[in-house]
Amino acid sequence: MKKINSMSLPFCVKGAFEDGDSALEFIKTNHVDLVITDIKMPFMNGLELSRVLHASYPSIKILIISGYNEFTLAQEAIEYQVKGFLLKPIRQGQLEQALTKLLIELDSENDTFQASVPEHLKTMGKEEIAGCVEKYLKENFQKQISMGDISDKLGFAPDYLSHLFKKYHDESPVRYLTSLRINYAKQLLIRQPDFDVAVIGEMSGYPDPVYFSKVFKKNTGVWPSQYRAEGGCQR
Repeated sequence: MKKINSMSLPFCVKGAFEDGDSALEFIKTNHVDLVITDIKMPFMNGLELSRVLHASYPSIKILIISGYNEFTLAQEAIEYQVKGFLLKPIRQGQLEQALTKLLIELDSENDTFQASVPEHLKTMGKEEIAGCVEKYLKENFQKQISMGDISDKLGFAPDYLSHLFKKYHDESPVRYLTSLRINYAKQLLIRQPDFDVAVIGEMSGYPDPVYFSKVFKKNTGVWPSQYRAEGGCQR
């Protein structure tokens, strides 16, 4: 539970139970999107809980926690449409990756899916959050930024933000960032003929001149110096 609460994902832990019977009783009276269950539990074990959930609550996603000696048992849960297996000891990155994939799946299945989000974004819709990503990219494209920086700023996991951005902009944040930088570099190459290509690259967010030239050519078909010499024509 502590690992989940420490992540920048819009999940809210609603309860933790020692056995499957108690978990099932809670689910009967509360809306639940995801259940993470250990295989070994008293009274009703994780496999039996998965079977009941699959039969009575098919919309609930299930992740199973398993030790190495129990992995063959976990494989039996495939017929209950278990979404993944987490082997003990569970690593933070492994858990966050699994939860992010499930979050994207939930979002795709139900466009009105709403989970608990960071306080400062509770009134914002998904399209608005994607807009915040776009705004951040436009305001900071000249700097050395990453999806991790945007994640820290907005309070959501990088993969989830990338998913939302692509959903509303038809391209990834990385591709959008590249377009911003290259378009700005193209303007500078024509408007500032006295500026060295390396300087323009740095002003556009590419401190490495060799890398800047390669990215520029990949996106325009010509080298920066050619683009300038040809007056802004590209192939």
